[in-house]
Amino acid sequence: MITALNALGALDGVAHTTRLRSAGVSRASLEEAVRTGAVERIRPGWFCRPGDSSDTVRALRVGGRLGCVSLLRVHGVWLMPDPRLHVAVAVARSRLHTPTRRGVALASWPAGPSVVTHWRRKLLDPHEPTDLVDDAAACAATCLPRDHAIVAFDSILNSKLLSANRLRAALAGLPDSHAWMMDLVDAGCGSGLETLVRLNLRRHNVRVRSQAHIPGIGWIDLLVGDRLVVELDSRRHHANPNAYERDRARDLALVERGYIVVRVTYRRVMEDWPAVERALLAVVRRQEHRWQSVHRSAGIAIEAE
Repeated sequence: MITALNALGALDGVAHTTRLRSAGVSRASLEEAVRTGAVERIRPGWFCRPGDSSDTVRALRVGGRLGCVSLLRVHGVWLMPDPRLHVAVAVARSRLHTPTRRGVALASWPAGPSVVTHWRRKLLDPHEPTDLVDDAAACAATCLPRDHAIVAFDSILNSKLLSANRLRAALAGLPDSHAWMMDLVDAGCGSGLETLVRLNLRRHNVRVRSQAHIPGIGWIDLLVGDRLVVELDSRRHHANPNAYERDRARDLALVERGYIVVRVTYRRVMEDWPAVERALLAVVRRQEHRWQSVHRSAGIAIEAE
């Protein structure tokens, strides 16, 4: 006979009674496992391995299930900082509990604002511990500021977590359709930094291409106009000295071919964007982002692919 703990291991560590019974765990052995501490009861009908403090378990303890931004984060989606726990619920808030202690009402919890509840008339497939990715993406469209949602959508498509058709269907299925957001999405963006810079520059009617390919160089993060290359360095970018040197060598090669290269760090984009924007727009206003006759005469005005 399969044990409750083994069954949980095969079910990603969290499961409803229905799933455990289908896996061959008897009611008696499940109750015995809870009594001996081999497994932990999250709330009536839901179980996990002892000591599991994952967001999935915390959301179940609240009284709903993991959804929206919190679920997208579990799937590795690039997101703007958001420490809140997002929970999809189909019961009144008065029946919800804190994510750390089942016996304490959410309404009376001092840290209550860190839990965001998203009301649903009905949770489809109630024996699943998390929402569908489609539903989480749709939720993000109404929960997050527009640009933050586009950051998530670019990442969802870039990682192939959802197809463009599925994402469009999820957005169109909202009570107030958000399918118009698809006009702002770019599956080519490799990071949220690229998305943020692209959106901010396009507000100024500046032409920006994500992941453009320059012959003899390779792929670049963003190409503004014809020749302004914007490379975005993540927080972990400088951890690899070889990569750091390789990038600088590539920058020199780009300059030799007539490109202007601007490298922007994560901190600059997230904390000092106005200064970055002023610098980039200054290049644009001087028309230096376009190939000029001097470049064409020199035979270096090569269009990126």
